[in-house]
Amino acid sequence: MPIRRSESRSFLKQQGRNEPTNRKRFRYGAELTGLLRYREARSHAVIAACALWIAATVTTFAAPGYRSLTGRLKGGDFIQFYTLGHIAFGREYPTLSTANALHTLQVQLLPASDPEFYFPVYPPQTALIFAPLTLLSFRAAAVVWTATLICAYGAIVWYTWRPVRDVLTDKLFVSAAAAAFPPFWSLVLHEQTTVFPLAAFFCGWLALERDRPFLAGLALGILAIKPQFGLVLAVVVLAAREWRIILGALCSVALQLAAVIYGMGVGALRAYIENVRGIPKIEPLLEPDPWQTHSLRTVTNLVPGISGRMLWIVLSVAVIITVTMAWRMRVPLTVRFGLLILGTVLVNPHLIVYDATVLVLPLLWFGAWVERGRLSLASEFWLTVYALFVFLLLPTARLFYVQVSVLLMAWMFWRIARVASLTSARTDSPREIHSVPVGQPGQ
Repeated sequence: MPIRRSESRSFLKQQGRNEPTNRKRFRYGAELTGLLRYREARSHAVIAACALWIAATVTTFAAPGYRSLTGRLKGGDFIQFYTLGHIAFGREYPTLSTANALHTLQVQLLPASDPEFYFPVYPPQTALIFAPLTLLSFRAAAVVWTATLICAYGAIVWYTWRPVRDVLTDKLFVSAAAAAFPPFWSLVLHEQTTVFPLAAFFCGWLALERDRPFLAGLALGILAIKPQFGLVLAVVVLAAREWRIILGALCSVALQLAAVIYGMGVGALRAYIENVRGIPKIEPLLEPDPWQTHSLRTVTNLVPGISGRMLWIVLSVAVIITVTMAWRMRVPLTVRFGLLILGTVLVNPHLIVYDATVLVLPLLWFGAWVERGRLSLASEFWLTVYALFVFLLLPTARLFYVQVSVLLMAWMFWRIARVASLTSARTDSPREIHSVPVGQPGQ
């Protein structure tokens, strides 16, 4: 998020245990809950997708110049990555004390971006990733990055949905809901980098499904680009002694560091370490408005003083312990990995709405699990998903401080973890942790 310079189904209720096919459970008119019917939820998804993207297109392109109708810079936060790309080779990596020099370069590249001020808090490999886009003009580079975000997200959703399409059979509904997912919509508008942790989690899951833990570690090492997404994962793999995943992640990070040293020199790493140490001093400037964040810290910050921080730590530890215990359960990998991602979102100390894009994976996995297993919480789950869409788009903290989206995610986390625990306890024969087929509950 920029610092202004002045501040330097959803689906349906199960229809009975004796229906011969999954498709019958998804017929039109079936009830999702007593409050919502499947056909209504489907229509809402299609309408929301159309409305959100029409609004985004109009506000972006109806105004001339580099500012949208809302006054935001077209391209969102992409200007900071475009600027970092220009210092990837031949320039000294900026520190917090030289942030003004970075801003000067940014204004040289795009004079209209003068009101936006960014501190260099991203790791230096980010500069290397965006360096190729500096061969293009800002407009062209922003278009390429937008197309990359949309295509990557679409491909990930598609390949995540394919293994469960026998349960989630309505392709139009899934597509519309994915397009209308508020975090994804925000991700494209802000042109942020959450696609990297999304891709890391997706590729890590694919590798684990194929019993390739080292490759999974290589993929999950990409989280070093946004390190706050790796906090829960690090604790879980260490506690579970997943040494091959750990080795792969270390190799991935080592390759990234080698690329930085080769392309930018050791000084870039030293500057980044200095920046990380200095973040607490500028934390008030980095924090967006509370209504823009969606993690446990959004709620615990309502408690004044050190008590709020201590409450966040206690709740985060509880979430991490729950995920660690869930990782050992005899339930599908999708459920365990989904809890890991949802737990990561909850404990993330700096999670803006576009960072919640990673939730598209666990929402698909959990939905297929509760439907295929005909679990009793299916209707409750889908109503929670519906409400989560609403409150991610319309954050309640802007009205009365409490962010309802966080409460919904916490509730979903607890309910899925509880049912997973009960399902695992009923399992008679243990299996290897990575050998559970996709979507088979209780195995």
